Amino acid sequence: MKTECNSFHITPIVLCQVGNLKYKSLIKAQKMIEVQMFNLAVQPHLHKADVGSSALQLSPIQVNQDYLNEWNNNSNDFVCLTKNGELISKSLYRVGGFDCDIKQDYFMLLKYVEAIYEFDFTQKCYPEKSRKELELQRKHLEGRWCIIDKNGVEKKEFDQFKNPYIKKGSCFYSIDSNYYNIETGEFYCNSSKSMESSEFIFLENSYDKDLSKRGVMKINKKDGSWSLFS
Repeated sequence: MKTECNSFHITPIVLCQVGNLKYKSLIKAQKMIEVQMFNLAVQPHLHKADVGSSALQLSPIQVNQDYLNEWNNNSNDFVCLTKNGELISKSLYRVGGFDCDIKQDYFMLLKYVEAIYEFDFTQKCYPEKSRKELELQRKHLEGRWCIIDKNGVEKKEFDQFKNPYIKKGSCFYSIDSNYYNIETGEFYCNSSKSMESSEFIFLENSYDKDLSKRGVMKINKKDGSWSLFS
């Protein structure tokens, strides 16, 4: 239905203000297409940066309206990742419906990337519009769930409409009843029944093709190691 254009590509000096701290950050281009995105400004009346602290923070920003208009977006609640008042990621995020606790080892945000709808799709959505108008409608900012660690490093980015879930206090996530290790990508099993304690999660895995995994998998939340529970 659509094609991905590119991640955000910021070529000018970006001036931001976090609390009373002003800083300049030059972010290099990743890919070929140049995106005009100017004057990202942190809204100081929202979350103030804890300058002098190494804690990861979500800092609200206001994106240039011309850029949002070009990409057919009217959101005003974008955030960026900062530490000690310093921008640590070039990505634009929003806090989704899941609880976003950045004090956990892992958390999730919606990451926004530039994408282009297929022309046929926009034509079906807006059959009364001209070709020129339809071409303008193809541009959009696509939201994708992204797992991020406590240092602000993106560990896993998912396709649009995929809805992963992190087991709180653990190093694994589930998607479509499939369980994976965040760090290694190891697939544990497909399970619709689970129980957990403070240290482990127990997954019923009665029909695995791998006979060595059949039974109840006991997975350590912290390190991801597992054994069969008996």
